[in-house]
Amino acid sequence: MMNKIKTALLSSFIATMLWACNTLPKETTMEIKDRTAKNNLTSDTTKYAFAMVDNVKDPTCGMPMSAGIEDTAHYNNKAIGFCSKECKDEFLKDLAKNSKGVEWKK
Repeated sequence: MMNKIKTALLSSFIATMLWACNTLPKETTMEIKDRTAKNNLTSDTTKYAFAMVDNVKDPTCGMPMSAGIEDTAHYNNKAIGFCSKECKDEFLKDLAKNSKGVEWKK
């Protein structure tokens, strides 16, 4: 009898947890675009805000990060923004050399 009660309670707990996980709100693309507009980001394709990175310009091509950030990398506990995945990939080819050219925010 006690095992049946334990099994019923465990089953009930598991069912509740599964239900709770499925009822969490999902963020839609429209909500992301709305939040992007509210934060004064420049386009719907922008993934990151200028305030999220520690550099002023893309260290690979020199584009100002205020114009848009498509990718990031972390180096020495700092977030580095890039205008494209290609610029990020080029930067990562030689971190030691390329990190010397990063123009950090003051």
